[in-house]
Amino acid sequence: MTAAVDWQGVVKATPRGPYLPRVVWYEDVRGRMISVDRAREPERWQALAAADVALTTQLDDGGSGDEIPTSSASRPSIVARMLDALDARPGHRVLELGTGTGWNAALLCVAVGADQVTTMEIDPDVAKAAARALNSQGLYPRTLTGDGLAAVDPAAPPFDRIIATMAVRRVPTAWIARSRPGAVIVTPWGNAYNNSGLLRLVVADDGSASGRFVGNAAFMFARSHRRRFDGRRFLGDVIPDPDAGRETRTALDPREIHEEHADFAIGLRVPDVEQRTFFGSGAQAEEFTTWYADGTSWASVDFAPGATDFTVTQGGPRSVWDEIAAAYTAWVRDGRPRREEHGMTVTAGGDQTVRPTTTR
Repeated sequence: MTAAVDWQGVVKATPRGPYLPRVVWYEDVRGRMISVDRAREPERWQALAAADVALTTQLDDGGSGDEIPTSSASRPSIVARMLDALDARPGHRVLELGTGTGWNAALLCVAVGADQVTTMEIDPDVAKAAARALNSQGLYPRTLTGDGLAAVDPAAPPFDRIIATMAVRRVPTAWIARSRPGAVIVTPWGNAYNNSGLLRLVVADDGSASGRFVGNAAFMFARSHRRRFDGRRFLGDVIPDPDAGRETRTALDPREIHEEHADFAIGLRVPDVEQRTFFGSGAQAEEFTTWYADGTSWASVDFAPGATDFTVTQGGPRSVWDEIAAAYTAWVRDGRPRREEHGMTVTAGGDQTVRPTTTR
């Protein structure tokens, strides 16, 4: 077997600047999208290109709208971590889903050879720009345009490694079908409630795949897997009348359920519920309200420093907060397993099961 690739070294030796568009965006501390144009601010642009930060490279699917990020260049450190989990080596046939800027495909080309790499992008304009960037650096992987969640090259030999650069709610069976037994699949994974799992699966002889979550990876969802309420105003739209709910009190500190591993575990039990948190300002800067909604029912909980119980409001036929509190209680009862102590099995028929692999 060939030696493992030093992905940190490959990342350092392959700058991402040549793959970035002229205009990039980053998010400031208030959540606003700030644009940087290379033609106007070349030094600032170069500094961002070299920094360990995520940069948005497309808004609103290339159109106009609410300035929702729809394509990006991920933080170099998370890129290296994902490639390390993939463990692609020279001689492996690698499929990348979500070409984006082309930089991740470039890293694969440098490490395993461009003739071994196939990369696929759903957005034609993004795909063309990535191909130009790759070719300008002397790299010519196989580049495809299409939906990476569907069948990919059914007549081609199976792949040894598959990596996705977008989050999915369900692992497509097409990925497993295009993999040889023993192949590794690495993908960000999440649901409406929580989007933070980096999943590593190994394909079995029977057409199933199983593995574990190996870290935190909050990536944009694949277009057909996006949250229902992304880009929509939560209050007044998703929740049309927030004053019409049933008010109760809870002793459960809202900060506890926002802890990253609790949040992941709760999302496994209420995967269809979306959440938004709004903070106060000035003297109320440490106060916040978190809203939850599934499209029919909703809930909110208010946090204030020093309080020992907190106001809960719920509306609709479903008691959303009660379900969230019960999910948190079940996670505590199970020994508070971390996200990385959860595993997934995907059957050949597409059934997907996530459960803790250990309890404390």
